[in-house]
Amino acid sequence: MVRRSIGIDIGRFHLRAVQVAQTPDGFRVEKVFARPTRRSTDCPIDMLRALTAEQGFDRRAEVTACLPHHTIFFADAEVDTAALHELRAGHASSLREDLPIVAEQAVVQVCSARPLPNGRHSALVATTSADLLAEVLSLLEEGKVRATWIEAPITAVHTTVGFNHPESNEGVALLLVVDESVLSLAVVQDGSLIMARNFPLQVSRDNDEDSVGRQVTEVLSREIEITWRKLFGADVGANVRAFLVAPSAIASHLTGAIHEATGFRVILVDPCARVRQSEGIDGISSLCVAEGLALRKLLPQESDHVDFLSAHTTQTQSPVNWKKELTLCGALLMATLAVWLGSLFVQRSRLESQYTHVKGQIEEVFQRTLPDERCVNPLAQLQQKLDALRNDDGWLASFQPGHRRPLEILSLLSAHHPADGAVEFDDVLIAGDSVRVMGHCSSFAALAGWQRTLEGIPGMEITEGPKPGRDATTGRVRFTLSLSSERKVQ
Repeated sequence: MVRRSIGIDIGRFHLRAVQVAQTPDGFRVEKVFARPTRRSTDCPIDMLRALTAEQGFDRRAEVTACLPHHTIFFADAEVDTAALHELRAGHASSLREDLPIVAEQAVVQVCSARPLPNGRHSALVATTSADLLAEVLSLLEEGKVRATWIEAPITAVHTTVGFNHPESNEGVALLLVVDESVLSLAVVQDGSLIMARNFPLQVSRDNDEDSVGRQVTEVLSREIEITWRKLFGADVGANVRAFLVAPSAIASHLTGAIHEATGFRVILVDPCARVRQSEGIDGISSLCVAEGLALRKLLPQESDHVDFLSAHTTQTQSPVNWKKELTLCGALLMATLAVWLGSLFVQRSRLESQYTHVKGQIEEVFQRTLPDERCVNPLAQLQQKLDALRNDDGWLASFQPGHRRPLEILSLLSAHHPADGAVEFDDVLIAGDSVRVMGHCSSFAALAGWQRTLEGIPGMEITEGPKPGRDATTGRVRFTLSLSSERKVQ
């Protein structure tokens, strides 16, 4: 699977971008973009939008951007372990006297930390202000670019040099970055960035080689000796390697001028030493920063890395106040409970109103139906009246067409009574079409035979079995049989 990453170098007078793809064969530069932003008509926002809309950069690739050189400050601090942890957590209070930025507005990142013999640590800290970072984030947002990482140009160059020139990770080496307005000087020891400085340059538009060369050599002559003694307690060695990143127009002249002035072995950085280029792409020597930014997401992360975006996000996120959160949750719970109880009272009120209305309707119907009755409990009184009418109707129904009369039912039972007198009736109860016969017989066999006889009578149906039982005194079989009798109208 091919992974892609985009690095965007936002400089003071330029905007450059590189898209790098990681393939099974290694890294390849797929797309590049470089434009100056000196003129008032040069709009970085339009350039950012054009990356994907016109230049074909992958919208799904992760984006790493950097702040301009002049917005970043570096400080060497000797701190104890507790202060180092605070710095890594983004708290700059221990560097209050070492930064040109108010500590409360500072966004800090630890580039590296070296243990010292006295048990303390020497830390290289990169700092920018929250306002300057917000300006860059606003620029990216307006340009429809969502960056997931923001770092410093010198750390991006460190990534490019470390990958394309692995020898820079052995021993001590210098990184020299000549920009339109800044000279960045960094010291690398065993692959770790241990010192970095930014110095202003006055570079003319025609890139006067002699002018730039003089300014660079003057700074190096003045600062290298001091830096070397501070870091290593010794004079500068004769075989110091300096990896130079500079505009192609003055790179060759600067290489010679620096070597002549300092005696350093100057190596011009080749950003494509180990990174292949797609066809049609050339002249990317000025894109070292952008390439390093793109490689940042594709290479393994270092233990100490610079990401101002994550530090800014951590600082701007307010810490969780559990007491406040629990109080808010309790208030929401109480509000929910109050609403629920209120809805119950409203529902109860509505039901009571409906009950009163229905009760009034019942009493009105009762008065119309039973005008002579005193209304005490209308439902119970109406139910009693209905039961009485139903019983009366049941008796009357026996004389209606389709129903057998009681005498007819008794006649049927008598007509189908066993002739031998084996079955005798003790009681016969007739209620409408329901008949219950209680009696006794000589044996279970006699009862079964009479039961079969009853089943043969048309319209007569046994609804409940006889449930016979033998009388312990007489020895006869007693039974209770339930029947249903109905005559169909012809």
